[in-house]
Amino acid sequence: MRALYLVFISLLLTACGGEDSRREQPPTVTDWNNDPRPLGKTLVYECADYEFIARLGPGEMAVWLQDRYLILSQVRSASGVKYEEGDTVFWMKGQEATLLLDGQRFTDCRLNPARAPWEDARRRGVNFRAVGNEPGWYLEIHAGRQLLFVGDYGMQRVMAPDPGEQREGDRRRYHAVDGNIDLQVEIVDQSCNDSMKGDSFPSRVSVRLNGTEYQGCGRDLDYPWQ
Repeated sequence: MRALYLVFISLLLTACGGEDSRREQPPTVTDWNNDPRPLGKTLVYECADYEFIARLGPGEMAVWLQDRYLILSQVRSASGVKYEEGDTVFWMKGQEATLLLDGQRFTDCRLNPARAPWEDARRRGVNFRAVGNEPGWYLEIHAGRQLLFVGDYGMQRVMAPDPGEQREGDRRRYHAVDGNIDLQVEIVDQSCNDSMKGDSFPSRVSVRLNGTEYQGCGRDLDYPWQ
């Protein structure tokens, strides 16, 4: 009888000890927060005294800075989302973000969606880009490779090999013929204002696709990180 009593006491103490142990364990903390931004989309950030381009992949963020290109990895964060590589850190909470670069902190970094298509074209190696309205269209010239015209707010898409540039004074001309595509482009180095948004551009652009004419504005794209 005494033996059974001792066994009972031992089991009771073990159960109590296990319960105390479970109470002493800290609660599980979820510190890998989901990034709400879309994957595979070019993003433009403008900070108080700096600007940069970003693009997200699974668990990482590529950034094009003014003098270099880096890939930051997502790290644990008590709040918001955080990426870092060496001493370069990007931290975002809500709509605001901060960039720590070379020991300097750039705050109030916010997205500028209007610049994203231009910076995405730059990232892809496009040399010249133009836009127009009514209906909305854009043109991208990738020197030595192709001319891409997207019209009717994205419903029409035409691509032709780059025929080479013909320059005459302040004018540049392209004439690409490929199957049933007849695409002519004229770029004039004259100031141009977007008729819808009022943005200023250094070039006037005329596009003629299979007899239909389009007027707009454009600019050459440079590559400061190279």
